[in-house]
Amino acid sequence: MEPYKQISEKEKFRPNLNDGPGPYFKKALSFAREFYQEEMDFISSIRFEDVAPGAFFREYIWVVHATGFSAKAVGKFMPRLEEAYGYWLDLGLKEFDDAFVPVKPVCNNPQKAKAIHSMARMMGRELGQNKIAWSDFRQERLSTPEKLAKLPYIGKVTCYHLGRNIGLLECVKPDLHLLRMAEHWGFQTCEEMCRAVRPEGMPLGIVDLVFWYAASTFGTLEIRQEGSR
Repeated sequence: MEPYKQISEKEKFRPNLNDGPGPYFKKALSFAREFYQEEMDFISSIRFEDVAPGAFFREYIWVVHATGFSAKAVGKFMPRLEEAYGYWLDLGLKEFDDAFVPVKPVCNNPQKAKAIHSMARMMGRELGQNKIAWSDFRQERLSTPEKLAKLPYIGKVTCYHLGRNIGLLECVKPDLHLLRMAEHWGFQTCEEMCRAVRPEGMPLGIVDLVFWYAASTFGTLEIRQEGSR
């Protein structure tokens, strides 16, 4: 998860999109270190080979519910949402209508809830009664963005978001803000933009996160190209 904070004293950190990617990232990094260092450290510390089923399922819930919605909004009800879904193995044993009863008051989105329920069933079907080891499931189902894109409600964009959050730290999510910046600065892809400014030793996924924290806070509408989102 990458929770979004309501920050009042932020103007001194505002980066200028017209200064170019390097100066923008430098200012964005100062902002992220001031307000989101703990979150950056946590995501940086995640090792894919150590991710447990519960940790994966929590990030899966987060990414599914954050899709097309604001992280700020989802962050407010995420603890209640986790409680409503409950333990993934128990969730997968329920019929969807029963599973949705405690979820609906928290977030009334049947499509997303069905995806969560389907994922729990998949995990239960393959991991239950030790049919397959978690390490094998993780490698076979979750080890690349392309594999993640095949999961319920995870697509060609959100697979990078989920990947980064479960330890695939070289993933760059082509988020709307990053797409606008890459186009504005003349990069072919968001990954190319992140590589261009990456400090030595910093994973691309964290470069992506720094850009996102700044852009989602200060906005990118001023550089939106005509005809683009």
